[in-house]
Parts: sequence; C-alpha cells; structure tokens
Amino acid sequence: MYTASSANNGVYEYLSEAVEDARDRDLWGADGERLEWTFRDYAGCAARSAWVWEHWFRLALAADRDRFTRLADKHGLSLGDEPSPLADLLAGDERYVELRGDLWSVSEDGLHGDDRFVDVTELTDRERKQYATARERCLCGPCTKLRPEPRFRAAMLNMLSGENAPSAAWYLARTAEPSPELLVALVRAGGEMHDLVPEVERCARRVPGAWQTLVSLLPDLRGGALGLALYALAEVARGDDDRRTLLRELDASLGGSDEAAVAAAELAGRIGGGVPGLPGRLAAVLDRDVSDRLRHSAVLGLVNLHLPPRPAPDPEIRVRLEREAERDTEAGKLATWALTMY
Repeated sequence: MYTASSANNGVYEYLSEAVEDARDRDLWGADGERLEWTFRDYAGCAARSAWVWEHWFRLALAADRDRFTRLADKHGLSLGDEPSPLADLLAGDERYVELRGDLWSVSEDGLHGDDRFVDVTELTDRERKQYATARERCLCGPCTKLRPEPRFRAAMLNMLSGENAPSAAWYLARTAEPSPELLVALVRAGGEMHDLVPEVERCARRVPGAWQTLVSLLPDLRGGALGLALYALAEVARGDDDRRTLLRELDASLGGSDEAAVAAAELAGRIGGGVPGLPGRLAAVLDRDVSDRLRHSAVLGLVNLHLPPRPAPDPEIRVRLEREAERDTEAGKLATWALTMY
C-alpha cells in the first residue's frame, strides 16, 4: 500500500527477478533459527533498487512490529534485536524522491537510478525544489506516509469521513508519532466500526495518555464512535480501577441496539469474567429484537464468559443459547457450538 505508485515500477521489476534469483541461491528464507532476506545489487547494476528495498524492509519491521511478532509466534519463533525506532529510520541517511515518473536515489551531485544518472544541473526549477527537499528528508512513498508529510496527513484525515476510511485509518495508525488529536479523529470517524477497530486499538496503544483522552470523549459519543472508544479503552486499560470504569461503560451501552452495544457485548465477554450478574445482563440482549450483528456479539461474549474452566452458564442463559441455536445465523452457529461444551 505504501509503494503503490507507477514511479516504483522499476524497483518492482527488480524485486520479481531478485526473489527468484535469491531463492535459487538460498539467499531468502529459513536458515536454522533465522529468516534471511538478501537484496543483491548485481555488481552495482541495480544498486538503487537493492538499497531501496532494504530501506523499505526496515521501515516495515519498525512500522508493523506487532504484526511481525504475531507472525513469528505463530511459527514458534521470536524476533531478536529490537528494530530501529521508526522515527530514527525516517530521519536516517537514506534519501529517495519520485521525479520524471521514476524513483531516484538522491546524492550531492544528482539523481541515481539503476542504470541512469541525472546531474543536478539538468533539473528544472520545479525538480530542483523537490531535489532540495529530498536532500533534507527522504521522499519515497513509505517515508512520505509514515512521517507523514502534512499534505498526506491532511488528505488521510479528510478521508476518514468517507468510504475510504479503513485505508486512511490504516496509514494514520502507523505514522511515526501518533497524537491524542489523531486518536480522537480515528474514534470520531465511527463509520463501519469493525473495519476501523484494529487501527484504533493500534493507535491507542501508541498514544501517551490515551486512557484519559478517551474517557473525556465518552459523554459526547454515540454509535460506532462510542464503540470504537470502548475498544480502544479495553486495549489500554490497566489495573482494577480502569477495569471497573470500563465495565460501567459497557453495562450502560448494553441497553442499546447500536454499534456501541455490539462493541460492549463483545468486550463484556473479553474482560467481564467473574463480574456478578454480567452474564445475565448480556444474555438479556438475546430477548430483544436486535440486529444479527448484536446477537452474534452477545453470544460471543457469553461464550467467552463461560469458557472452561469458568462455570457453565446457568439454566436461564442456557435456554437463551438453545433458542439462539435454532436460528440459521452466525450467532446460531456459534451458540450451537458453545452448547457442545456444557
């Protein structure tokens, strides 16, 4: 997503060839307990492409560290040394710029491609301005978006109100220094709540003082925006006091039928184990004429509250699950599965 520009066609062509070559030479893949990626410059003939992929790979490791960690865990591995902080990489020595429909490595004397060079004296006035900016900071696609450049940030914030909100949130949540203002903008986006949950949670983890920021918003939020705030609060809740505060908010939202109720039902199951009366209040959602999404979220919450070794559901809750299991819905399928455990 970061590199989706026609100016990068040349470096993509390099990658398709380099990957095949590297695999033939065992330069990519597992080596004992290590995973290795080697970007060859072919005796300097593809130096620009080799170095820019190495640059982007390091940026990816820093920007999506948690994703790589989960991937390693899935395969019984662990990541070794901490990668360089994203902010340090964005302020590093690498310099690239998109000009003349291509991606160039920037040096003191001009622009370098894999097999081309443009002297600084050959640049137009407009190109020279971009070149001068690129000498100060890298202007490749990933750096422009992860820093982010003011124009890009403004465009992404504007997109949060439209159908492209999930893509905009994906970029914004990975920027080098997310702020409380950015977290508020993501939460207020509301929209299709579940499409935004991972990015709001990610942003909340990275913003100092996220708990206080989110709690102060709650009185003014409704629907999907409130639901997103609840997911974010669950991500950053620490200690019993935070948990009690969040549980009160979840209880209040369970009485509704909007996206906030959907979030509350799922989160009640995630953090409400051992809370007296909560399973019954959650099961009561199934007595109402509510959406399939809310019914599924309520059943999911009940399943999590009663997963062994926790106590099995009481008879009244079991009756509700049996009734739900008769429905040909995702909630019904989940209820059917849950009943096999008790």
